[in-house]
Amino acid sequence: MWEVASGINYFKGWNFMTRRVSWLTWLFTIAVLLVVGMAVAPATASAEEEEQITLRYMTWVSAVGAEWIQEDFIEPFQELHPNIKIEHEYVPFAQLFDKVVTYIAAGNPPDLMHMSVAYVYEYAEQGLLLNLQPYFERDLNPDDFFLEPMKAVRYPDMETGDLYAIPFAFIVSNIFYNRDMFNQFGLESPNDAWTWYDLADSARRLTRDMDGDGTPDQWGFHSSWDYYLFDSVIHAWGGRILDSDFNVVVDSPEAIQGARFLVDLVLRDQAAPPISVMSSAMRGFLNQQLAMYVGNMGDLSTYRQDAFFDWDVAMMPEGPAKRVVRMGPDSFAILADSRHPEEAWEYIKFVITQEKVDRYSGSRKLPIYKPLALSPEWMERDLPPDKEVFIRSVAYGDPLEFRPRWNEWHGARASILRPAFEGSVPIDEAMINWARAIDAAVAPVRAVRQQQQ
Repeated sequence: MWEVASGINYFKGWNFMTRRVSWLTWLFTIAVLLVVGMAVAPATASAEEEEQITLRYMTWVSAVGAEWIQEDFIEPFQELHPNIKIEHEYVPFAQLFDKVVTYIAAGNPPDLMHMSVAYVYEYAEQGLLLNLQPYFERDLNPDDFFLEPMKAVRYPDMETGDLYAIPFAFIVSNIFYNRDMFNQFGLESPNDAWTWYDLADSARRLTRDMDGDGTPDQWGFHSSWDYYLFDSVIHAWGGRILDSDFNVVVDSPEAIQGARFLVDLVLRDQAAPPISVMSSAMRGFLNQQLAMYVGNMGDLSTYRQDAFFDWDVAMMPEGPAKRVVRMGPDSFAILADSRHPEEAWEYIKFVITQEKVDRYSGSRKLPIYKPLALSPEWMERDLPPDKEVFIRSVAYGDPLEFRPRWNEWHGARASILRPAFEGSVPIDEAMINWARAIDAAVAPVRAVRQQQQ
């Protein structure tokens, strides 16, 4: 009995000791955790404070555009990323790029900005922009995007260069036409098989002296030196303005033939109005004095509201060499000296992968993101025009020559080319004069490139 009782007492004592050790161990563990927690807490709070960052974002939008960007992009992004605050500064387009350079010189660059294709080459050349190619390849699927507009923001070469900006939407050039006029005179509406010669033939047939005074007051087409039209036609005839080495080739036989085609529509055929009679193609189209003109998607909202006739759009006609659709993207760029490039890239990704139509680009520009572009919301099949035309046009898209020093040599085109459309200077001579002006602007860039090679 004693042995049994002794055994019982022994186990009771062992159980008590075990529970005592467990209790002491638990108290020790709690004490250690409290000490560690007290030590870690300040560090954690400090880390959280460091994660709160501010992105400086610059655009050239209007006050209304800024409101749309704030409500449709910035605020939803900040809800997803509460540690990121975006400061949006918007200024007129003419001031934006000088102001950005001023900020950079002061050591206070913005993190990201809206980028014009007219400035990509110069900014990338000066090392002011971050190469976004690695980011795009790391995070996004190229198959989800229209890649053709991205040529405009590649550097140093439009075909093989890296992305120094990322488009979020783009416009494509197209033919606007008055369907009522075509029907009135029993003509077939423009279609995908049209050539420039087909357009010229219809333009001649649609040009009429409606009041019988011996002078046309309705024209078939609007022809001018505007780059949407003029540069596209030069390329469609097999010409160019600059070659890949920045040699000026706008005075080549092919380029001059394309330019002569446009001048002949005004002077020889009288199928397009003199510039002195009609300087605005949009106004002439709305007034039904003009059956066709080359415009872009940005005009859609105007015609939906103000055109009280049956109208539609058609693809750019095919030229002797090829079909050319001028394509112009609106893009984001991250500054090379941005303090927060990853966060800036997160914002870009957020915007360019939206699956609903925003108010800033809206229905008047083609989203770079295919799922949105092909969605019923953007296609708007219950409204004119047939947006499938824009989708089909992408395959023929070309950003044309927006580099280098585009603003300089583009500014010279009107004063040099206008006399040819007025008949006071032969088009051959005007193109040679323009070639000289272009060369004066790009020669320094060409020299630097040759030295680097």
